[in-house]
Amino acid sequence: MRLIDLSEAKGQIRIEFGGCNMKCPYCVHIHQPVKEWEVAEVVKYASKSTTENVYLGGAEPTLQKDLLPLIEELHRMGKHVILKSNGMKPDVLESAFPLVNGFVLEIKTANDDINGIMELTGMSEERSMKYVSLLKESLSIAKRKWLRVWIRVIPEYVNAVTMPRILPEIECASEVMLYQFMSNPEFDDPFMGHNKPTPSWTEMKELGEMVAKTVPLVRIVGERGQILLQQ
Repeated sequence: MRLIDLSEAKGQIRIEFGGCNMKCPYCVHIHQPVKEWEVAEVVKYASKSTTENVYLGGAEPTLQKDLLPLIEELHRMGKHVILKSNGMKPDVLESAFPLVNGFVLEIKTANDDINGIMELTGMSEERSMKYVSLLKESLSIAKRKWLRVWIRVIPEYVNAVTMPRILPEIECASEVMLYQFMSNPEFDDPFMGHNKPTPSWTEMKELGEMVAKTVPLVRIVGERGQILLQQ
């Protein structure tokens, strides 16, 4: 399997995979070097840790042919596994469902904004429309367990106008994380002329208050740290 990073910090093992079925122009992962690892090597690393928490993220974990065997081993070890995905492989999420403790799914913008999705993902109109269908299916699967919806707040695509159209998609999620674009250089490349944290912290909180009416917990993450909003 192709890994960008394998590390442990703050009580969590993070397994970051390389490779993606999107070409998001702001994504740092598409430029990061990858290294081939065997499942047994990753399992050995995890077995030496006392933490129960394992996060499977990076670019797109569901593309890895050895993902399910890895999850099976982690589950057998008693690890608490969270699987992140862009939602384009609902069949993999369904297969992993009995073995993981929860999911993280990213929503780019309102699903009716196909042009916006094309710009954000680098995909054709046909693939973008297919993505919307697959994401809906993935959200439906993930909502049957613990689900965090991750929204990267790029102002042109996620704002006070588009958020009401996003809210129906995130209803019944366990929590939502609103991430202030460009607030962590390790996460983002400049995009749409943005090269510093945006939108303003005030706007981030206003969006969070909108979302908090729909889900139990909202995390607002950005240049000022993190704040939590609860119903």
